[in-house]
Amino acid sequence: MSVPANDVDIRLLLPDISTLKDLTDVEKRWAGYHGWLKSLGYELRSRYRHDWSPSWLKTGYKITHSEDAIQPTIGGKIMDATRMSDGKIICMKLVPTHTKELVIWQFLSSPDLRKDSRNHCIPIFDIHPLPDTDEQVLVVMPLLVVYDIIPFETPGEVMYCVHSFLEGLVFMHEHNVAHLDVASVNVMMEPGPSLFPKGFHPVDPLCYVPNPSSPKIRAGAPHISRTLSPVTYYHIDFGESIKFDDFEHRERIYGRVGHARDAPEFRTGRSYDPFQLDIRACGDMIKEIPELFCGLEALQPLIDAMRRDEPDERPTAVEALALLKSVIVKHDPDFLRSFLKPNVDFFETISLREYRSHQLDIRILGRPPIYPEIPDLKFEAPKPPRRISQIVQRLLIWVT
Repeated sequence: MSVPANDVDIRLLLPDISTLKDLTDVEKRWAGYHGWLKSLGYELRSRYRHDWSPSWLKTGYKITHSEDAIQPTIGGKIMDATRMSDGKIICMKLVPTHTKELVIWQFLSSPDLRKDSRNHCIPIFDIHPLPDTDEQVLVVMPLLVVYDIIPFETPGEVMYCVHSFLEGLVFMHEHNVAHLDVASVNVMMEPGPSLFPKGFHPVDPLCYVPNPSSPKIRAGAPHISRTLSPVTYYHIDFGESIKFDDFEHRERIYGRVGHARDAPEFRTGRSYDPFQLDIRACGDMIKEIPELFCGLEALQPLIDAMRRDEPDERPTAVEALALLKSVIVKHDPDFLRSFLKPNVDFFETISLREYRSHQLDIRILGRPPIYPEIPDLKFEAPKPPRRISQIVQRLLIWVT
């Protein structure tokens, strides 16, 4: 488990933190929804309640150490809340009603499509019309975090992540949806139930509130490995996506879209296949992972194929997923569960002691090197060590 830092200022780069005692215009809008949201069964954080006053004026804590000083991100379109029926923290997004985003998202989140395990599109929990406008609706969804907010510990964890990205792309393309904005900012993960044992702040997941009855927040939220607490990866943001009625009605499109601004398709001014662009963009995104870690060279042929300048030479999503599986099966379990070393000096990862501790827990649980398991790729699970061996190994980890 990572060791939390003590009393670290978490917003030192803010231009004027004294303004945090006042709500911004977008925050005032959310605060205005407090009563309505509560009637729907959602409770906003204290900052957005009618009786809120800055806690630091009473507690003496620094503003940067106070949970209720944290503001929302993404231009105020996103807000977190607690679902009162079960205490689950969820996310809410204001989505325009006049664009195709909501229609495509609802299609991908329909009950029949949600049954498909290959569906890695963020699900919709609920949709509520807003009380003050019909130009937007409130979409309730899971609370997600950036997919690489904690470091990968093993090659197996990376392989599972990339498999989820590609499998999700296969699913969308199979249903004639081109995402058109595949990028690292648009793939996220839902943390497992104990990935952050002490919890995490919904806006800044690297921070946590040690005592729920206190507004004091701390940096360095402790975390364990993804293999111990499995995560779910999702594609998000369908604002640029396009859906065709069926395969026969697919069309080529024009213009620049998404984050893949340097894609070869954009240089010619001619029409292009949106599904081939998704492959290029996904390759660009996956390319970032082996640049940060040693020992992932086996992914390079897949990445190179997906990033070919000639769109017709790129694999389809189905072919790319098959290429990845062929890479995975070439590696033995020892490699897939080995320590993933950073490839750059400034990149922070876990310590070797933490890795060894996590691996011992994984062996005790009898989990294979890729977990959750990929259905058609099975690896033998390790045999749990005997109790006395567990004690000895923990002592050795502690003293080394």
